[in-house]
Amino acid sequence: MEAIEEPPKPMEVLVKAIHTEFENLQSDGAYGNGEIIQNLLLDYISNHNDWREYAFFCPYRYSRNLVAKSDEYELMVICWSKGQASPIHNHEGSRCWMACASGMLQETQYVYQNNKTSYGTGPLESSLVSTIDEGTVGYITDDIALHVIESIEPVSISIHLYSRPITECNIYCPTTGNITRRKLGYFTQFKEKCPQPSTAAAAAAAAAAAASSSCSNSPTCNSPTSSTSTTSSPLMQSNGASSPLANAPSPIPIPTPFTNVNMMA
Repeated sequence: MEAIEEPPKPMEVLVKAIHTEFENLQSDGAYGNGEIIQNLLLDYISNHNDWREYAFFCPYRYSRNLVAKSDEYELMVICWSKGQASPIHNHEGSRCWMACASGMLQETQYVYQNNKTSYGTGPLESSLVSTIDEGTVGYITDDIALHVIESIEPVSISIHLYSRPITECNIYCPTTGNITRRKLGYFTQFKEKCPQPSTAAAAAAAAAAAASSSCSNSPTCNSPTSSTSTTSSPLMQSNGASSPLANAPSPIPIPTPFTNVNMMA
């Protein structure tokens, strides 16, 4: 008797559709049609929740969990506890779509005071504060603004798509405009945990960041102090079976360190 092949999971279908779209080089030199990409993400978060299989949390900072990556794009699930926020950062010329799958996020956009753009000198100023509600998709490029993302719910989970992948970015001090370069890494890749700072070191860094000014650039649970290389096919890879949490309560309880929401009662 022949084995019955299981249908692909919704996340696998999403990744395949994204990969197909990004194979098309547009006339403006950017990969993929922005509206199509936005609609793919919107349809996915409106109808599916197997993103939970990639929702790994860090107790000290928001966590970047890689789902798929190619030369043209990277897709990740980012997990936030209340009050966790990114620093002010740019996107290295890449385009960024952010779909809020659970909770609610606040975006604060910044520009330089001297010319009201992302490319200036001196202090920064807030140009726009908005919320990204569950079930909606946001979009940003460096030509729009720099920004900060923060969770305003006990738990928020967002799906981020970057084209092209970003290996390092600028971190900005709002009061001076000074820039620090930061290498980016992942908390997990394809559901496998990446090497991280020790618990004590991470906790100390978090405490120092909380006590310091908004210009702090301390390490996060995403290993930003060292780059993370990935060799993979553009489609999703998995380390085996996992138990879907289709009937999980909402909002999702804040997990313990490196706890996946699928493993919670």
